[in-house]
Amino acid sequence: MVAALAAVGPTARADDDAAAIDRIVKLNKKAVDEYQNLNFDKARKLLDEALTACTKSGLDNHPVAARTHVHMGVVLFAGLKDKDGAAAEFSKAKQIEGDIKLDTALATPEIQDAFDQAAGGPAAAGSGGATPAPSEDAITHEPIRRAQQGRSISVNATLDPSVKAKRVVVAFSADGTDDFGRHDMEEASPGNWMGEIPSSATEGAKVRYFIEALGDDDQVLAHKGSADDPMVISLRGPGGSALVPVRRKKPTQRAAAKKGEEPSWFFGLGLGSGFGWTTGTGEVNGNDHVSPPGFAWAQLGQVAPQVGYFVSPDLILSVELRLQLVTGPTAYHATTTAECGASMVCNPASYAAAGFARAAWLLDLGDLHPFFGPMLGGGTIRHTAEFKSEKHCGSDGTSICVDTVAAGPIFVGGTGGILYNLTPSFAFMAEANAVLGFTKFTFNVDLNVGVAVEY
Repeated sequence: MVAALAAVGPTARADDDAAAIDRIVKLNKKAVDEYQNLNFDKARKLLDEALTACTKSGLDNHPVAARTHVHMGVVLFAGLKDKDGAAAEFSKAKQIEGDIKLDTALATPEIQDAFDQAAGGPAAAGSGGATPAPSEDAITHEPIRRAQQGRSISVNATLDPSVKAKRVVVAFSADGTDDFGRHDMEEASPGNWMGEIPSSATEGAKVRYFIEALGDDDQVLAHKGSADDPMVISLRGPGGSALVPVRRKKPTQRAAAKKGEEPSWFFGLGLGSGFGWTTGTGEVNGNDHVSPPGFAWAQLGQVAPQVGYFVSPDLILSVELRLQLVTGPTAYHATTTAECGASMVCNPASYAAAGFARAAWLLDLGDLHPFFGPMLGGGTIRHTAEFKSEKHCGSDGTSICVDTVAAGPIFVGGTGGILYNLTPSFAFMAEANAVLGFTKFTFNVDLNVGVAVEY
């Protein structure tokens, strides 16, 4: 029984290793596909995942780990322009597997030179004697001048029989980039090769490309065009209209702030005014009833400072103050000292204060972020009403009375608006806040504009 268990242990381990290696190989293949389609960040993430899998499976010194380091070096060097990082990856690969070589599908003279230097080899390893100059006449290809934007482009070429190519590749560079992705072409019939420029490279106004026939060790035997002198395809819209040259999409102001780190705190300051349904009685003279009830302005306006926290990149929880300055009411001249004291003059309230707890969900449209969410608060909101039956107000005590009408102290409602990032941490803000007030009823709408700071 002990002998049987001893035999099972290595077998189970071998099965685990085989499963892990298969997963790592698949991750490498996906990464190479993303790299050749110019999705460099995606390729790097897949290779990071593959290296993590190597470590967890105890395969850090396995040939599959060496190959993963080679692929990471290619992505860092040619895709992300990190030459030091690429050299480190190539060196790690060489330490694991001393005679490892670059993938022929990924090798370019520049990458090969960086690989050889990092590995301690010659700048042109594997090349014996003088290398003949590649021929441009040995490939017959009618340059493609126009194609439709957003679609793949078929590329055909005929190779002279004198050229004994191991592979033929089409290299392509999307509008706004300097890098060339590469796809292998297939030999549809003797000497006739077919390939494709993927749709991911045709999103701009043009795409550059060239064709190479490669021999042993990816020596260039013949070419049509080159990286320095490529052929150019002008891309058109669906209706055949010309397109304005574009650059790759730039990161948003917020995303550019800390290379992907989202802000944590939010500080806003809004200024505005509002209006609301006014009903009930005046505050100075409780015998004055609003008749008929209707909408009235909150007069001059309010200041609305706000402090919040990003619970997630698209959700802010915050508290907001509503500090209202009330203008327009007139002084009330009483007929007895019992109403307003010895001066017999009552002055209406000139301000109101309320506070709200609120949540705001943000949509991501680049630098523009529409938002919406609920509000719950307490305090006072005041509107003004004119009481034409009363004519003992104002400076002379003979004018029509304009009094304040208070609403609250409980408010329930919602907010909606936009944030627009002018810089990574500074935004323009515009919002509308609508609330219902109880127990003194109102339906109030505030319109605020202001600025916000995010960090």
